[in-house]
Amino acid sequence: MKKKFYSLLAMTLALLLGLSGCIEPEEVPTEDPSNGDDVEINEDLHVYQNTVYVYSTAVNESLLTTDLSPAYLILANKVSALGSDYVPAGLTVIEDQLLTSGDRGNGLQLDRTALQALAAMINEMAADGVPDIGVTSAYRSYSYQNSLFEKYKTIEMSTITTDARAFFGDEYIYNHYTSLGKNALSYDDAVQVVLSYSAAPGTSEHQTGLCVDFVTEEYGDRLDLSFENTKAFEWLQENAYKFGFILRYPKDKVAVTGYSYEPWHYRFVGREAATDIHFSGLSLEEYLNSLG
Repeated sequence: MKKKFYSLLAMTLALLLGLSGCIEPEEVPTEDPSNGDDVEINEDLHVYQNTVYVYSTAVNESLLTTDLSPAYLILANKVSALGSDYVPAGLTVIEDQLLTSGDRGNGLQLDRTALQALAAMINEMAADGVPDIGVTSAYRSYSYQNSLFEKYKTIEMSTITTDARAFFGDEYIYNHYTSLGKNALSYDDAVQVVLSYSAAPGTSEHQTGLCVDFVTEEYGDRLDLSFENTKAFEWLQENAYKFGFILRYPKDKVAVTGYSYEPWHYRFVGREAATDIHFSGLSLEEYLNSLG
């Protein structure tokens, strides 16, 4: 009898809370996302259709919804390249107040819709007590990415970096380099190392104009793994999807995305897709594959 009573009470409370419209969305049961290959999402089930979004600030939600438009789900990676002449439409200069102090006045650009969502998200973060986040990188042209890639390649060919040691392992470095008196990588090895942390021209997501790299004053505006320890990262992990953004290169999806974990790199896909991805634990590649 007690069990029936408590069950009925729980159902009543859940109904009352649901009617109030103030509950956060519950996660949709999925396979453990840490497994990667076993995660699946029903292509007919979209989490966002049953999601209640709660904001601290006055948010124009129409700016965040894209109806799963292909324009915001464009894929740029090692197997899906953009042409050298690809330039996204609607590029808009990012306001200085959204940038780090060192990047203000540099004319960084972003897709107009993504920029509106970004501004709303940063405003929300400030209202929630996370005021010191700034954008340090956004749209990059094909030619800019090419110059960046060449610069990294030159660095890897001039010395044996920590990135090289992490990529190949100490045994490989010893057998192929230090034991032979060599203190710099070969061209082919340098390219392999650079490809583990930087995109070749045409395969960079920055060319889509839909992604940004964040830094915070809390960690001296450093663009590295220390971002994972910031209040900003914690907030983004819990709330970025509400504004249409996803963590593009998660720690447990390196084998799928082809790139190292980047806690600072966020991509706009629209609120619907971002919600699906957030609650399913899928990467963008896996999500697009699930849509068919």
